[in-house]
Amino acid sequence: MDVDKQIRRRIAVEKWKMNNREYYLAQKRELSKRPSYREKVRDRYRAKRNELIAAGLLPKKPGRPKLYDDEEAIIRRREINRFASARYRARKIFSPLQEKDEYEIETTSSERY
Repeated sequence: MDVDKQIRRRIAVEKWKMNNREYYLAQKRELSKRPSYREKVRDRYRAKRNELIAAGLLPKKPGRPKLYDDEEAIIRRREINRFASARYRARKIFSPLQEKDEYEIETTSSERY
């Protein structure tokens, strides 16, 4: 019986949130800006991180994960840049030819009429 009451309460809350979405989001934004709330969130984060360290687990490093170690990243970046430069040079070499071909096609089609 207690579970049914909790489910009905949850449904009512979600229905209210849908009906008052703009007010709900504005209220949420205002509450999250408060310094006391930010402090609680930071404390929870620190506590969770310290629990992991105490258990002998290393917590995830914040930020984007590294795909390559430092030396491998340098080599990979050089390869990517080398291919990009080759594409750029190839486009630069062939672009005058492409412009010339387009010009010839336009002049030949206009000469027919």
